[in-house]
Amino acid sequence: MADLRFERTEKMIQFAFLDLLKTTPYEKISIAKLARVSMVDRTTFYAHFDNLSELADTLIENALAPFVAAFLESKEQKMKRNFDSYTFFSHELVDHLLSNRSQIETVRELPLGANSFDHRLRKLFTETYTTFLKLPETDFTIFLFVNLAMANFDFILKNSRVPSKKELQLGLKRMESFLK
Repeated sequence: MADLRFERTEKMIQFAFLDLLKTTPYEKISIAKLARVSMVDRTTFYAHFDNLSELADTLIENALAPFVAAFLESKEQKMKRNFDSYTFFSHELVDHLLSNRSQIETVRELPLGANSFDHRLRKLFTETYTTFLKLPETDFTIFLFVNLAMANFDFILKNSRVPSKKELQLGLKRMESFLK
């Protein structure tokens, strides 16, 4: 059974880190400063995380978890033939994104290169589309779908809704006219 005090302290450290990131660049956050802000001592911080990178990674994993769940659900739907390739962003996922927008936007800003939120989300989209479309990840179609998914994600965060299929079709027609 999990120790609730341990879990509560870990969450407190995570929330303090997110709050600190709103005013302080990641590179300027020290464990001492985070410990002070989260009202724990450094020893307590190290009981939960080895370093700030591990803490950042935990936040990214938590932010990506609903995507992983949505993709698994989509995979199950595809097996049942109830799959719509455009609707990865289920109502539950969209609600989660909108309810946690500030936290997600903060996590997206973490400068972690290949371990960053956006990089890892792109990788999830790539893996999902290569599986569903049965195309190699180097196929240009995969790049288009991944970028469309990232654009949907950005659109949802900015406009608080999923773009409709009609909006997608209109956007693609406009793009096509520019390519002529």
